[in-house]
Amino acid sequence: DHAVSPIPLGNSDAVVVGEPVAAIGSPFGNENSLAVGVVSAVSRSIPSLTSRYNVSNAIQIDAPINHGNSGGPLLDGRGRVIGVNAQIRSDSGNAEGVGFAIPINAARRSMEQLIATGRVAYAYIGITTLDVTPAIARRYDLGAQRGALIEEVVADAPAARAGLEGAKRRVVFNGSPVSLGGDLIVSIAGRRVVRADDIARIVTERLRPGQLVQVTVVRGGTGARETVRVRLVERPANPRG
Repeated sequence: DHAVSPIPLGNSDAVVVGEPVAAIGSPFGNENSLAVGVVSAVSRSIPSLTSRYNVSNAIQIDAPINHGNSGGPLLDGRGRVIGVNAQIRSDSGNAEGVGFAIPINAARRSMEQLIATGRVAYAYIGITTLDVTPAIARRYDLGAQRGALIEEVVADAPAARAGLEGAKRRVVFNGSPVSLGGDLIVSIAGRRVVRADDIARIVTERLRPGQLVQVTVVRGGTGARETVRVRLVERPANPRG
């Protein structure tokens, strides 16, 4: 017999591109298999397998993971768990060097809620957004070089009740559609917003239902920078609330 000790948990917020990782699992039923690689990217958005929302902060790895690796730990170079192996992106259905893990900080937060209340509740603001690049910002004089431009505000959601506004018109920029006229979010709860995925990452991972947060925007109609207060609610099962 061997004594069983828990594997220490790391801090997935500190994960950086290029650091070595090891994925443990049972690919195709081969138990206790280990695959090694590096972190290819962080803050990837991937489809959730348990809800109709995306996971906005996944860790991308090139370690070859396959069916049977899901649920196994992703370890950093010091043997600490930094993620839970979740998915692969593949045309063939087998490992092609594009795997994803749920960050351990997100998994820990869900675990703590399950232990305390028996369920997991995520905060919700009720908007869809798109990335703003410096090129788009300059072309349409948006008032900020980076941020998340609101395309649509869900009726009666927290954003709508706080007076945030969505797009009024659509244009084509470099061959891609861009929705304009809505508010441009540059920060939430004191955290800078650089791209659209930051909204979901901050709201679902950092904030709680019922929390009153400050959202700083550049108004689409006037270009004025304003800070509004938004009371978040629990995320509904349907993304469109």
